[in-house]
Amino acid sequence: MRGSLPSLYSLVMKPAIVLLMTTLAGYGQSGGEPPKYEVASIKPNTDNDFGFAFRIEPSGPLAATGITLKRLMMTAYNVQGFRILGGPDWVVSRRWDIQAKPDRAVSPNQVRPMLRALLENRFQLRSHSEERQLPVYELTVDRKGSKVQRVKDSETEADVRVGAGLIQFTKATASTFASQLSYALGRPVIDKTSLSGEFDFALKWTPEPGEDGGPTTAGLPPGTRDQPASTPEGTSIFTAITEQLGLRLKSGRGPVQMIVIDDVQMPTAN
Repeated sequence: MRGSLPSLYSLVMKPAIVLLMTTLAGYGQSGGEPPKYEVASIKPNTDNDFGFAFRIEPSGPLAATGITLKRLMMTAYNVQGFRILGGPDWVVSRRWDIQAKPDRAVSPNQVRPMLRALLENRFQLRSHSEERQLPVYELTVDRKGSKVQRVKDSETEADVRVGAGLIQFTKATASTFASQLSYALGRPVIDKTSLSGEFDFALKWTPEPGEDGGPTTAGLPPGTRDQPASTPEGTSIFTAITEQLGLRLKSGRGPVQMIVIDDVQMPTAN
């Protein structure tokens, strides 16, 4: 998957093991009624391949096939799956086909609020945010020093590629890289590198089951597993980060904002 940040938001997965979450900064609109999805078709998906496709155009139109409500919430609230709690089992298991068009042309920073409003309207989703102390990883510079290359050309375009065992950023901050690691590891990653500016990150490793460049398929809660070293089958993400980037992941605990589902209903198909 390849895209230009921050305007492109596109997911196509068969099966669903890769996810790119682009940053759409800011949610507001000055004056007047906020834009909304005026036409929205939501139908149950009964395919047996359990893959999904999901695309939101920068101007707002949405098309999804075989997507779960949890993945929609991950996009709407810009959070990893493990940061969404509560709700019935079907939030994760039931899949939907969705086509939606906004009532007007919109800018990228209006897309997430529109999607949240759609979920509140059609799924009767009610939720709240709360802070919890959870296991985290702290991203630090290794004692031998950082190996990441600082971006020298200000005209270089931002780019990102993610996949199973691959995270590759062009022109990204350490904080952005740490956020992407959160998806791969299923646990919050906090940037404590003190690296300022923009860098090129290229990380390759041999993923364990459920570990990839995007969130785990089921959106599992934060894990507590040990940091494995390299195995005969390949290099772990922890070893790769140190050897390839001169960075290190340290286990700890910290405050994490969670989205808690208070109530939700299956939508009426249309």
